[in-house]
Amino acid sequence: MTNNQGASMTHRDTKKSECPGCGAEIQFEHPGKPGFIPYEVYEKRLKEGKEIICQRCFKLKNYGMFTSEADEDQIMDFLMKVLKKFKNVMYVFDVFDFEGTFRPEIIELLEKNNVIFVANKFDTLPKTVGANQLKQWLIKRINVPNAQIYITSTKNRFGISKLKKDLERLTGSILVLGVTNVGKSSILKSITESSVTVSPYPGTTIGLVEHKIGKLKIFDAPGIVVGDRMIELFDPECQSKILAKGEVTRKTFKPYPEEMIFIGGLCKLNAVYVPDETLRPIFQIYAPENVAFHKTKNENFINNYSKYFGKVLVPPCGKFDVSILNFKEEEIVVDENQELSISGFCWINVKRGPVKFKLTLPQDVNVYVREALMQPKRKFNKI
Repeated sequence: MTNNQGASMTHRDTKKSECPGCGAEIQFEHPGKPGFIPYEVYEKRLKEGKEIICQRCFKLKNYGMFTSEADEDQIMDFLMKVLKKFKNVMYVFDVFDFEGTFRPEIIELLEKNNVIFVANKFDTLPKTVGANQLKQWLIKRINVPNAQIYITSTKNRFGISKLKKDLERLTGSILVLGVTNVGKSSILKSITESSVTVSPYPGTTIGLVEHKIGKLKIFDAPGIVVGDRMIELFDPECQSKILAKGEVTRKTFKPYPEEMIFIGGLCKLNAVYVPDETLRPIFQIYAPENVAFHKTKNENFINNYSKYFGKVLVPPCGKFDVSILNFKEEEIVVDENQELSISGFCWINVKRGPVKFKLTLPQDVNVYVREALMQPKRKFNKI
């Protein structure tokens, strides 16, 4: 080992820093792992006084490339320890995937905290859903007395100014929590103008990333992986493709009893009108724009649907080993004032019902029946 190599190793052992993009501790020994940066690049950027971000964040920021995934167990252990240190919490969830991202089990852990609720991605909802209508619906669903609820969209900056203004009045520190891909980092970049890495990939934040607004320190925590959302079954690249990036698509169905409807490749349903099976039910499916719908009564297609993955049926986005999944069948009756929500994927609004849905989908994916968000036009009181 040369003297220069010895000096470098000493520097590596003593110098501690974190990537400002994702919060991971900078390291030089394990390529592909969070926080890695080639030491020569680190040393050069340090001498030049340039921003030092890990290789993972650099590739995300400049090329949209995802190079490593965070360890889920480590993240949960980390979060449980961190949560004890914060009195104030900002809980961010995705309004399109409410059931998948607003988690009662997490809310239970926050009973002793002061919680601000941020309902993000408002732009993904149909334009017929107004903010006041959504807020009344959320108040019932959240069911927390005097809950502070902010409705936001970083895409069109809806609600961002109000959230920023109210946070600027606070002092001390606040922890930001949320399930993967609810847009926590995007919100913080919008209100703090920081250099945090923002990407459509899950698990981008893998440590606490500190921001500041006024006299308030804001700490962004890693996204929580819950394991019961359809989107989590796909690889990170596919997830980024099918995430709702704008107003979701809506398709109306009026199927015959013998027809099967595929939503992507891993969810299929049959539907009948309960009062009279000679009449056809009517319902609308809301899903991200890159999720494909396919209605058929072709037995060959139904029995060999995996051949169409990545083509007629998306997601999956390409080849996918369907044999690794266990599937379940559920029969659920949904009335006209209700919706069927498939966690991390889509929701179905009934127009003529009740409708009995026969669903086939992966075993771990949760399905919910909820009060309909899409209601006939009516007056809403301002809140």
